[in-house]
Amino acid sequence: MIITGNSMEPEIELGDLVVARAAVDYQIDQRVVYRHPQVGFVFHRIIDQDDETFICKGDNNEWNDSYHPLKSDILGRYWFFIPAGGTVINKLREPLFFVLFTLIILVVIASIFLFQRKEIPYRKARTRRHIMDTQKTPSTGESRQELLLVFGIIAIAALIFGVISFTRPLTKTIADNLTFEHDGRFEYSARDRDNIYDSDQIKTGEPIYLLLTCDVNMDYDYQFQSQRMTSTEAESLTGTYRIDALLTDVDGWKRSFNLVPETVFEGTSFESTMDLDLCEVQSLIIDKEEKTEAKNRWYYLTILPDVNLHGTIEGHPFQDNFQTQIDFQIDTNIMRLPDGLEGISLHQEGMIENIRVVPNSMLIFGGEISVKNARGVGLIAFGLALLGAVYPAWTLVRDIRRSDVSRIQVQYHPLLIDIEEGNPANQAEQVVVVSSFSDLTKMAERYGAMILHERLGSYHRYSVQDDQTVYQYAIEVFKEGSLFPKMNDFKKSLLLAIEENQLELYYQPVVLLKDNSVVGVEAFLRWNHPEFGILYPADFISHAEESDLISNIDYWVTRKICQQLHDWKEEKVPLIPVSINLSPETIVNNKFINDFTANMLDKVCDPGLIQIEINRSNQVFQNEQVLDHLNQLHEFGVRLAIDNFATNEANQINQIFQIPIKTVKIDRTVIQKIKDDPNAQRLVRAVAAMAKDQGVEVVAQGVESKEDLKILKAQKIEIAQGFYLGNPVQAEELAEMLKKPTKSKSKKG
Repeated sequence: MIITGNSMEPEIELGDLVVARAAVDYQIDQRVVYRHPQVGFVFHRIIDQDDETFICKGDNNEWNDSYHPLKSDILGRYWFFIPAGGTVINKLREPLFFVLFTLIILVVIASIFLFQRKEIPYRKARTRRHIMDTQKTPSTGESRQELLLVFGIIAIAALIFGVISFTRPLTKTIADNLTFEHDGRFEYSARDRDNIYDSDQIKTGEPIYLLLTCDVNMDYDYQFQSQRMTSTEAESLTGTYRIDALLTDVDGWKRSFNLVPETVFEGTSFESTMDLDLCEVQSLIIDKEEKTEAKNRWYYLTILPDVNLHGTIEGHPFQDNFQTQIDFQIDTNIMRLPDGLEGISLHQEGMIENIRVVPNSMLIFGGEISVKNARGVGLIAFGLALLGAVYPAWTLVRDIRRSDVSRIQVQYHPLLIDIEEGNPANQAEQVVVVSSFSDLTKMAERYGAMILHERLGSYHRYSVQDDQTVYQYAIEVFKEGSLFPKMNDFKKSLLLAIEENQLELYYQPVVLLKDNSVVGVEAFLRWNHPEFGILYPADFISHAEESDLISNIDYWVTRKICQQLHDWKEEKVPLIPVSINLSPETIVNNKFINDFTANMLDKVCDPGLIQIEINRSNQVFQNEQVLDHLNQLHEFGVRLAIDNFATNEANQINQIFQIPIKTVKIDRTVIQKIKDDPNAQRLVRAVAAMAKDQGVEVVAQGVESKEDLKILKAQKIEIAQGFYLGNPVQAEELAEMLKKPTKSKSKKG
């Protein structure tokens, strides 16, 4: 509650802010805030209680409050107060101070934001040093972002100012009463025939003795005045006047007679002269006393001017009456003014009630500005701020949309350091490839490190080093001359391809070597592009990952394969497991897991016929959510396999024990070296022995010659795939192959 009076002084003063809180009971001597039905909120002290009501009083008052509040009227008892807090709040209610306060808050927030973005990463990074040549890249977006922040603050302030001005009406109604005045002047005179006065004329204010004279001459002048009246209106003013006399005594006897009959006048003034015969007045008194035998020491003779007039002031018609009186005392010998000249007051004021519509105004910088102008200022400032923000915003959006590298440079420039020489991965014990740049920024924040940026032509590598572990993320920039030089064009093309089924699946047989029977297939994706023809995954998968569309592809692949298995079942085609590759970004998606398990597998195809190959396993097995989802898929019946096995065997062997792996697929790079590299042969033999010991199936990928096949059999490899054993074929050709009762023959691709 803002204190607006001094009833609680000296402790609580005018302009203080009192904070009260509700209580279960209220006691005598507690200061409370209660609601008065006429006054509003009152802050006073309880001094007594009468049944269900409380008697309150201000500490600085000598009287009790006339209203006795009920308990339901009391909002709360005194908690604490803030000196001058109410004054501050009232100031903040004014548009100028409110806008200034808002600007201060915005500047503080912006300063904190910028400080955290700029200073914290650098402060943390100072604790870590890397021995390499570095060059801090100047910010391509920093100045534009700061400029946008400035324009944003201006726009918000202008918007607030504009909203305040638009909530106020353009005009307001004020009282503009038209005032006027009536003035009268009364004088009398008589002749002094016996020279008992200083002059031979008896003047206004002096007594008149009836033995000296009976004839009294009286003058009455009238003047009407109004500063707002025009000369034309003054000339057209008309009215009437009359002057009467009234003779009375203390007992209530009255006798009236006319001195000036009703007379018409024009204009704002008139003068009237009249004669009064005191002997006639004296005879009326004597006649009354003789007939009533009631005598009075004094009688009263009252002169009554009565003026009626009508006209216009500034076009507003009016009609008014001006009545005054001049009181004399009289007896059979003398007439006098009992109060002297001071008793003659012939003045009267009047007014015509009028209102006027004027432009409304607001206070700003200690002065006033019209609401109309304030609206214009607010709109112009808001518009200029938006116009000023257009160019930096457009260039930022342009750079963000140009490529992922440009977007990273704009969004994360405070964390980036360009390195010219000395890739940190060369000396690291472990290199971890993360799936997205946002994951890399999380690692940078976790370890308080900068992100090192290395550019190798169109290839950009970003690294975060923590002791002997380096986390990396790489991007290949779309280049002019490539199939998809612009990311937006690529996104549109890929989404259209998914919608129009331009994507196709080919199936490569997985062969049991002892009898050349097909025991499974691996699905390979192709894009039958209307312009470029058949595109292989190398042509578009990396782009799909960079544009966050890889999950869209995975959704299409899983639905297509499940539907294909369902169709084969309907066509009585022998069913075999189908291996598919899913990205970690898809596996981590809860919606995909729910859709895959609840809708696709359960209703369309047998989950035991689906084998998910885990690629980038070093990255996958560090994500608890991915592991949890893989376990869910296994429990549902889906087979799990590790793809590209034996590329980093020290890590991958441990992965077999983390989730129930059904199959490991030895990477084709190992198989390609098996003819000439004894180490590769020993590695394959060790993998086969380890897998057999763990009950895990081993598949050798990339078999391209008879010699490869012979060596693999010697290393106890039982299952393999590759062009030598079978080329990828479409679903129709694979179905015909599976329907044949004969064993598949080996062939050279």
